[in-house]
Amino acid sequence: MSSRHERPLDAGVTLVELVVTIALVGMLMAIAVGGYASWARSSEHEGAATEVQSVLRQAQQRAVTEGRATCVEFDTTGDRWTLFRGTCADPGRTAIEGPVEVDSARVHLRSAAFSAGAGSTTGVTFSSRGTATPGSVVVSRDGSSRIWTISVEGLTGRVETR
Repeated sequence: MSSRHERPLDAGVTLVELVVTIALVGMLMAIAVGGYASWARSSEHEGAATEVQSVLRQAQQRAVTEGRATCVEFDTTGDRWTLFRGTCADPGRTAIEGPVEVDSARVHLRSAAFSAGAGSTTGVTFSSRGTATPGSVVVSRDGSSRIWTISVEGLTGRVETR
């Protein structure tokens, strides 16, 4: 015998059950999309910092391999960088690559400061010995307090991200 609260097997679902299910699925999707969007923005930010670090390491390698100075000049107002053959102070330097813009409109090169003798410059020069103009580049993202600082050590030319 069946109780009066049991539903026959072929009864289907009511409109209320369908609306509740759709509302729950919609809320779960909204949460998932919000989480994905946040992850994607964070990933863009980290990717830009990794790209700058990679460009600096490749410039150092190029300087050592070719036996001549290589410069990476940063334009923080345009969020881009250019790779040159020659020192950053040399007006006759030759552009090798760039200007290359940061891939995201939300990610910015906030500052680039490298010690060049008595002054400061927005470019880092790697010598044929692998040494460099010491300094750093800061990568930030709109809506985030997280910043990535890519530092270049002068004596060894070591490039690291903090």
